[in-house]
Amino acid sequence: MAPPSDVEDDDPVIAEYDVYITPEVEEQQLYVLQYLNRQPDQPFTKATGSQPAELRVKKETGFIEVDVPINIRQNYNRVNGVRWGEAMRKTKGFGQKAFGIASGFERTMPRTGNRPGAEGGPAAPVITAEDDDNLEEYITHFEDANEKGHVLNAQTFGGQILGDDGKGPSYMLGTFRDDQLHLTRLNGLVQLRTQFHHIDASAQLEVVARRREKESQEGAKLAEPKAFIPTVKKAGGDTAAELTQQFMKVANQEPWHKLQYSDEDSELAYDSYSERLFLAPTIDAPKLRSNLNNEQFLDVMSAPSAGKGAKRKNATKEKELIEISDESDEEDES
Repeated sequence: MAPPSDVEDDDPVIAEYDVYITPEVEEQQLYVLQYLNRQPDQPFTKATGSQPAELRVKKETGFIEVDVPINIRQNYNRVNGVRWGEAMRKTKGFGQKAFGIASGFERTMPRTGNRPGAEGGPAAPVITAEDDDNLEEYITHFEDANEKGHVLNAQTFGGQILGDDGKGPSYMLGTFRDDQLHLTRLNGLVQLRTQFHHIDASAQLEVVARRREKESQEGAKLAEPKAFIPTVKKAGGDTAAELTQQFMKVANQEPWHKLQYSDEDSELAYDSYSERLFLAPTIDAPKLRSNLNNEQFLDVMSAPSAGKGAKRKNATKEKELIEISDESDEEDES
C-alpha cells in the first residue's frame, strides 16, 4: 500500500550532484595535514598571524615538519625562550639536522678533533643554556637577541605520512562547483603533533657538557690502532628489531627537503586549487560503469566475514538448485 502523499519523507533528498573523478598525475603529490592540537577555528594562516615559516619533508622515510612562528611579545616567557633558543642554536652548530624519531634518535656530538688532548688544540668547554653568562644580556636586549637567533621563536609540528598501502581505505578530496562534486585521490594523510625539539637540544647540551668535563679531568683518549677480526654479516635482517634499526639509520642519514609554502589566500593557492582539484572539461568525461551487481556491492560495502560470505553464496546456490529441481520434476511428470 502506497503511503499518503501528504506524509513527509523522513529522509528527503535535498540536493543532487554529478560526481567526477580527476585523473591521477604522477608528478602531483596531494596530502592532507591534520593539526591534532589545533582548534579548527584557529587555522595556521596569514590572516591569523600564524602562517607557517618553513615546511620540510624526508621523502623516503615520510617525515614532515612544519615551523609556525610564535608570538614572542604576548604571554611569552623570555627566560625559557632564550634558554631553549640557545640550546637549539648550539646543537645545530654541532651539525644536528633533526631531532627525535626523524633523526633516528641519533645525537650529533662535536667533532673529535676539537676535543682537548686531540689534534687541533684544546677546545672551549660547552656551556649549557642554564650556565651561560650571556643569558641575562640576551633577556635584557631581547629584540636584538631574537634577530640574531638566540630566541626560540617558532613552534614545530611533525608527523609521518600515512600512505595508501592497498589494505586500508583510499581517501579522496572533494571539491564542489555548482552542482558538481570533483574527487581527487589523496596520496596520504599526515597527523601533525607538537614536537619538543628544544627539550631534546637542552638534554643533548647537558650530555656534551658532562663528557667534556670528564675529559678535562681524566684527559681525552688519543686514537690508537686496534686489532680487528673481519666477519661476514648479512646484508639485512628481516626481524622486527632489525627492520626498525635499518629504518632509523635511513631516517638519520636522509636530508630534509624544504618546500615552498603558500598561504590559502594567496593567488598561487587559488590557481593550484582551480587547476588540480577539478576535472576540465567535464563534457567529454567518460561515464563510470560498475563491475559489481547489487548483491556484490552489498557484500563489499558491508565487509562480510568469510562465514557470512559463504552463507550468502551457499544460499544463492541452493536457490538455483531448487529452481532447477523444480523444472526437472515437472519434466519427469510430463
